[in-house]
Amino acid sequence: MSRRLAGVEGPHAAATLATGGAPAAAAEVALVLVHGRGGTPEGMLRLADECYRPGTALLAPGAVRSTWLPAGHDAPIDANEPALTSAVDCVEATVDAARDIGISPAETVLVGVSQGGCVVSEFLRRCSRRYGGAFVVSAALPGEDPTVRSVVDGDRPLRGTPIALDTSEDDPYVSASRVRETAEVFRRAGAAVDLRIDPGDGHGLSDATLARIGDRLGALVGDAEGSGGD
Repeated sequence: MSRRLAGVEGPHAAATLATGGAPAAAAEVALVLVHGRGGTPEGMLRLADECYRPGTALLAPGAVRSTWLPAGHDAPIDANEPALTSAVDCVEATVDAARDIGISPAETVLVGVSQGGCVVSEFLRRCSRRYGGAFVVSAALPGEDPTVRSVVDGDRPLRGTPIALDTSEDDPYVSASRVRETAEVFRRAGAAVDLRIDPGDGHGLSDATLARIGDRLGALVGDAEGSGGD
C-alpha cells in the first residue's frame, strides 16, 4: 500500500509512504526503511523480508525522483538544502505515522542505506530522543566535517538508543573515517553505538546486517509482549 506522506514541505512535498508487514491492529514495533539514491520504497520493503519479525509494521518513505539529496553527502550543508531538511521531514513524518498506529519512537527501528543512511543520520542529529534502534548502513552524517555536527537538544539526548553503523574499509562512496567520526558524534550524545567496518569494498545492506536488524526487532517484539502487548 502506498500513499502520500502528510505534512512534508519543500522538494519532497510529494514524497510517498509505502507500508507493509503487520496490520495496525497487530503491530507491536515499527521498522522505518529509507532507501538510497535510485532506490524505491517498494525495494526496501522487499529487502525487509530478510529481517522481518511477526508484529512488525513496515514503513518506507520514497524520495521524489528516488533521490534525497542533489549533492554528495560530503558537500557543504548548503549545497543539499532545502532538500536535506525536506528529507529529514519525510523521516519524521514516517515516525509520526508509526505513532498514529500506536507505536512509540522507543518501539521504532530506523534503517537508512547509502544516501538514505545520511538522511537517517541527520534525522537522529536533529530529532534526538530514545528510539528503538537505528542502522546507518554505508553512510555518514552529511556535511564537510562530521566532527563539528553535534546532536541537537541537551546533554546525551539519544538516551541509550542502539545505533549500528555498518560499512566496509574501502567503500567506494563513503570513507571509513567519516563513519568513525559519525559514530563518535552519536556516542557523545549518549547513544549505544556499535561500529562495524568490514574488510573489502562492499556497499549496502549485507546478510549480516539484515540478521542484526531482525535480532533487534525480535528483542523489541519480545519486550512489547512481556509488557502486556498482544
